[in-house]
Amino acid sequence: MYDAELMAVATGAAGTLVAAIAASGAEKMHLKVAHFFRRATPDQQRAAAQAVDDTAAQLTSPFVEARALAATAWCQLIAQHLAEHRDAISEVDELAVPTPPASKVWNQHNTGTGPFIGGDVHGGMTFNYGGTSDSGR
Repeated sequence: MYDAELMAVATGAAGTLVAAIAASGAEKMHLKVAHFFRRATPDQQRAAAQAVDDTAAQLTSPFVEARALAATAWCQLIAQHLAEHRDAISEVDELAVPTPPASKVWNQHNTGTGPFIGGDVHGGMTFNYGGTSDSGR
């Protein structure tokens, strides 16, 4: 069996990973999972990749227990990996951090003449929804 610290880390990461798969989708989480399990055997890597798809499918289920079952499966996968590769414990936070939503940028440029104060108006605005102030520049 695994020690208490390892299980606590694995349990937290599993719950957050399931939430990230639910929020971001399987496609976005495949890369994070592949990176985290890169030290594993090829069979373990395939199992982790399949678990992402299985979790995404489970989360579409109407059963309330689906999320808990998925988290339990991930907890075991993560705990086994951490037991075999203790150095991966420093990377578990990267696995558990949900992928932020993509930034949406809209640009509006205004040009015109008419009853504006001071004559013609030229200018524009940029709305950056969901990103940093430097995104899209």
